Amino acid sequence: MDRKESLLHFYTHQVEPARARLMDDLQHMLHTRYAELAAEFMDHFRLLLQEVGDAQKRGAKGKIAYIQYSVLRTELLGGAMNVLVEACDASWLLDRTPIRAFYSANWAYGCLERMLDGLREELPNYQGTVTTVELDRIMLREAALVNRYLVYFMRRSCRALEDFEWDSLMNLEQVFEVRMGEYLDASECVFRLDRRNRSIEEIGEALEESDGLEVMYAHFQGLDMSGMECSDLDFRYSRFDRIDMHSTDFQRCVLVGTRWHNCGLEHADFTGSILYGADFSGCSLERAVFRGVMGEVGHPEGLAQGPSYDALNFENANLSGADFRGARLRGAIFRGANLTDTLWEGADVEGAIFDDAERRRGLSDTFV
Repeated sequence: MDRKESLLHFYTHQVEPARARLMDDLQHMLHTRYAELAAEFMDHFRLLLQEVGDAQKRGAKGKIAYIQYSVLRTELLGGAMNVLVEACDASWLLDRTPIRAFYSANWAYGCLERMLDGLREELPNYQGTVTTVELDRIMLREAALVNRYLVYFMRRSCRALEDFEWDSLMNLEQVFEVRMGEYLDASECVFRLDRRNRSIEEIGEALEESDGLEVMYAHFQGLDMSGMECSDLDFRYSRFDRIDMHSTDFQRCVLVGTRWHNCGLEHADFTGSILYGADFSGCSLERAVFRGVMGEVGHPEGLAQGPSYDALNFENANLSGADFRGARLRGAIFRGANLTDTLWEGADVEGAIFDDAERRRGLSDTFV
């Protein structure tokens, strides 16, 4: 085989299977060691906050608007597995005096290193037509995949930040974000705290000006959104706290990874929406409509291209009279929920968890 044919064979028969094993390795790591890794991450985060708070007390740093986690690709090539962390003011990446630290991501990039070690063992079979230079290219390419697992891990771990007494830790801007991405490049919000006292009218104006971007990764709290028209919007990974959403229209929305706490969602309409990993635990969803929603656990369509989605969570929710006809709910959690008179015709609830759910009148044969 010439070099072109050898490379094609190497990527087809070695790299692609190794990539699948890398994803399995990362997913297994998160499944078996998540509690330990999350505790280590929060220890690191608290130390960072302490350093920032001390600098603010000395007058060496003002209010913080961003904590940015950045992967350094050149460092990866040199064998380092640390992520740069910068606590920045409102100027974000233009902050000239960020508080810097490092987060050790050995658990994630160690999986990538094992992948590369396996590929390195295969190189002699290609008689010099595939060299170690190709492994550097693979490392840089697959680092983007590993970063998706880091984003998932940090977003899940940062749920603990919702209970922090922030004012006692450091001075924040009204809008504060934790972000993860590549150095001086694209990043993704993994936690947002919005303490602005905005009316629903002001949010609506901002939504119009932002072409819908205002509701992605957002934090809404203490609002009256009852009866609002919110269909066809992208709310992915947004957080809703203490909101009245009675009869609100969420049809055909992207609601991936949303978290709903102490929300009144009676008669809300989610028809046709995407709900992978959404958490409605403890919410009031009496007669809410979930017809045809997509919310199964794992990977949609079975295609693994990154971390799997968490289960759609209705634990301890009031779903009396709710409509789940035609919904895709594999692996969903209904533990402790009120399922009186719910409608299930055509719903896929394979592997769903119904422990201690109230299953009284009008239930279909789905649960028999």
